Amino acid sequence: MSRPGAVRFACALVLLLAAAPPAGAQEKLRIVKQPGLGYLPLIVMREQKLIEKRVPGLEIEWRQLTSGPVIRDAMIAGQMDIGSGGLGPFIQAIDKGLDWKTLGALTEMPLYLNCARPDVKGLRDLKPADRIAMPALGSLQHVVLQMQAEKELGDPKKLNTQIVAMSHPDGTAAILSKREITCHLSAPPFQYEQLRDRGLHKVFDSYQAAGGPHTFTLVWASDKWVKAHPKLVRAFVEAFREATDFVNAKPAEAVRLYAVSEKAKSTPEELLSIVKQDGIVYRLAPSGLLKFAAFMHKIGMIKAVPPSWRDYAFEHLHALPGN
Repeated sequence: MSRPGAVRFACALVLLLAAAPPAGAQEKLRIVKQPGLGYLPLIVMREQKLIEKRVPGLEIEWRQLTSGPVIRDAMIAGQMDIGSGGLGPFIQAIDKGLDWKTLGALTEMPLYLNCARPDVKGLRDLKPADRIAMPALGSLQHVVLQMQAEKELGDPKKLNTQIVAMSHPDGTAAILSKREITCHLSAPPFQYEQLRDRGLHKVFDSYQAAGGPHTFTLVWASDKWVKAHPKLVRAFVEAFREATDFVNAKPAEAVRLYAVSEKAKSTPEELLSIVKQDGIVYRLAPSGLLKFAAFMHKIGMIKAVPPSWRDYAFEHLHALPGN
């Protein structure tokens, strides 16, 4: 982030928190993520205890769930304070009336559709019996598949009945076994690990489907919770920014933390080669929010599209070059 942008970011964060009411008592901060390199800044934050350094004595509960929709439901139930996941579930939650906004994007990453049948060169080659694994209906992967289905098949919902919900690790195991599923739409590092098997190949990626790069994962919280806990919000956002800067400045150290703490199947060297791939960027500014919202509105997944991406974001992000 440029120095002027960083100054505006910091000033906006101070104003946001200064306007909040006094913090309510909270002995624990509950944060949830999913598997994969899309959550690398959160992993750095957790392993380096960047929040605890700012709030000594704070107990933090870190949980891992398998999809954005599952995380959304856990937050609605009051089981988590800060959630994370793909654009799809986040946009849908806000459209349903939840007072959520993003605290910052985690990463831009292309998502691959990998297939195990060599004759599948495009979606037209899939047969009714073929199954496509992804985290869940309503996930970002689901939106991406519908984008590509509209382009290739003229019907965004054509393949919806062929989707099976699987976590990234389970979907990877299934496609590598060449049983149960034909294709898997996942995320890094899983999609790259799959392609080490010569029997698998990439059919398309989400940048092709969306017409350019976009945020894959972001972090969110409710407006009510943010206003009630300014001290925790300040600590989290400052730690989030520090972790993102660390990933960009020291990617080899960041992926070593990932490899050990996440029990990765890839070596640190393999993970480093992945995060250095073209199109993979770790930054706080969200991208593609309105593009995805517009598509989801067009196909009936949401009712309305806000006038600006800033309607999806807390004020400390508004000076950043999002879209």
